[in-house]
Amino acid sequence: MRRLMLLMMSLASAVAHGWTPEKWFEQPLSPRIANYRIQGTLDWPGKTLQAKEVISWRNAGTKSTRDFPLHLYLNSFKGPQSLFVKESGGRLRGDSLNDPKDSQSWGYCKLRSVRLEGRDLEGHYGKDETVYWVKLPREVNPGETIDVEIAWESRYPRVFARSGWAGHFLMSGQWFPKVGVYQGDRWSCEAYHAFTEFFSDFGTYDVELSMPNLLRLAHTGTAVPYVDVHGKAFDARPDPEHKLHNIWKLHAEDVHDFAWAVMPKGSWAVERQDYRKVQVFYFYQPEHLNSLKRQKDAVEAGLRLSEDWYFRYPYPTLTVVDTPSDASGADGMEYPTFITSSSVTFDPLKLRVPEITAIHEFGHQYFYGMLASNEFEEPWLDEGFNSWFTHKAMEQRYQSLLGSRRFHVETDFLEWAGYWFGPSVDPLTQPGYKDRDWGSYTRVAYSKPTLVLNQLEAILGRPLMQEVMRTYALEMRFKHPTRDDFRRIAERVSGRDLSEFWRDFVEGTDILDFAISKVSAAEVTAGGWMDGPKGPVFTPPQPTSLGHRGIITLVRRGNIIRPLKLRIWLENKKELNLLWDGKERWKTFDETDGIDSPIQSAVLDPDGNYPILKDRFHSAYTAKPAKRGFHYWSQLVWGSITGLLQAGGIG
Repeated sequence: MRRLMLLMMSLASAVAHGWTPEKWFEQPLSPRIANYRIQGTLDWPGKTLQAKEVISWRNAGTKSTRDFPLHLYLNSFKGPQSLFVKESGGRLRGDSLNDPKDSQSWGYCKLRSVRLEGRDLEGHYGKDETVYWVKLPREVNPGETIDVEIAWESRYPRVFARSGWAGHFLMSGQWFPKVGVYQGDRWSCEAYHAFTEFFSDFGTYDVELSMPNLLRLAHTGTAVPYVDVHGKAFDARPDPEHKLHNIWKLHAEDVHDFAWAVMPKGSWAVERQDYRKVQVFYFYQPEHLNSLKRQKDAVEAGLRLSEDWYFRYPYPTLTVVDTPSDASGADGMEYPTFITSSSVTFDPLKLRVPEITAIHEFGHQYFYGMLASNEFEEPWLDEGFNSWFTHKAMEQRYQSLLGSRRFHVETDFLEWAGYWFGPSVDPLTQPGYKDRDWGSYTRVAYSKPTLVLNQLEAILGRPLMQEVMRTYALEMRFKHPTRDDFRRIAERVSGRDLSEFWRDFVEGTDILDFAISKVSAAEVTAGGWMDGPKGPVFTPPQPTSLGHRGIITLVRRGNIIRPLKLRIWLENKKELNLLWDGKERWKTFDETDGIDSPIQSAVLDPDGNYPILKDRFHSAYTAKPAKRGFHYWSQLVWGSITGLLQAGGIG
């Protein structure tokens, strides 16, 4: 009954907003190069799917082709011989492969047939079995469209990396054969690596899924209602060929992927809330009901700020899935109009983990979803730009990741910490699958780009940076932008030559790293051999009334050279602002630079002109560390005891 009420409310909302579940847009938003018609039947106990599809693909390149490469992503879980398992070691994002000797830990995508114009087609695998290169019977010319018919079987693994099942939950991501991207005269269809995600063309999706009627389905796109002979609308129709199965008819436009997830109806709940003309469906674990408000607030902040900063989210629907705790490998993922973002049952410290996850995964609807850069070749254009959006949105809405009267964690702290541990291993321009290891990949894809964009904002100023980002998003939506596109737009909008910035922070691996090396004070003395009326007279050196003079030494530990400001506060209450060109490896400032009193405190880059400065720990100095009194320490101890008691369910 509840699902039927949601369906009727959705239909009413759709009519009011000028779209229908079968047709979203009067005019296409994208080129619609790869269009899919998929039919599948889920074997719930066996966690397998028998399916077929027709891919209507248009050659949008500049030359004809006889190749038709297909991504078979689930073959990355076929066995330990896949590149994905070899590179990841069976571990990804804190989760790991279950018992490798258990067949249920593994999965596959097995092609049954590939046909074109009535002919069976052959092909060969690429670097591994995650890409199958189909050989077409003839050349397909630029502008020509073909319909390729494919039948296959998918077996889902026990989830540890994005797609698969755990307990009563199944996440079906990257579950169907998907054609690569043909640009110019070259196919982009890289194998599924541990350090990459996805890249594909836009199109429409019409999907029919048959599954047991005990399951509740969350999905990309909209459900097309079934109307029976009595005129009653249902969200699915009975499957005449499979007892106790329902067939869901689903539709999506101008997207480049399609995902879905299921659980038994009694295992999770669903709520719908309209916000800014978008139907947002929240599928959540009942034990997380108290945290649902936090998740809704974060998603709405993402919808609101992305519209303010870039452009309005154009799709009529968004689905947010709260994954169960035993399916953490499926958590924190993005698909068109569909994200996974788990919540929490107990959070006494109010860490903003649910919020940052929800905003980050929603932000992917723009950089992964609608701009759709090549995540194999340039993962930072999605993950990095989206991490920057997440940082800015969290800053705007919540001000911090964790905040109290005495403790404050900045919203880009995770990116800064990740960059700090190894900033100079791989450049941003390197394909993700060629990065040294997982740590280097996350720094290059997430951490460093956030700080690089912070640095660009510091150079241009916030209003101009906002205009750069808005222009980039508007001009590049549905166009697969590259880093050259971003640079071209940034230089045009700002009127600045960004060659030096690009060389140092995008293409290079050098770092901007200055530090305060030493602070001391020298006593001012006078004496020694002095001229007298009868000749030189020796006077033992002794202190003068001038007292002490401060001395401070700075060092440049990185190879990026920039002029840097040093602000000093002296014991005599003077404030000095000194400038160092940074060209030498070190520089000492003393009384010749106006330091006529001991140094009380000092800070490098006091105006925040270099957010990407690596070592903030050693860029400040104080002569008198803050003292903590009895009141402070007693509060800290008692607060810790209270938190532990609450964590144990007491108090």
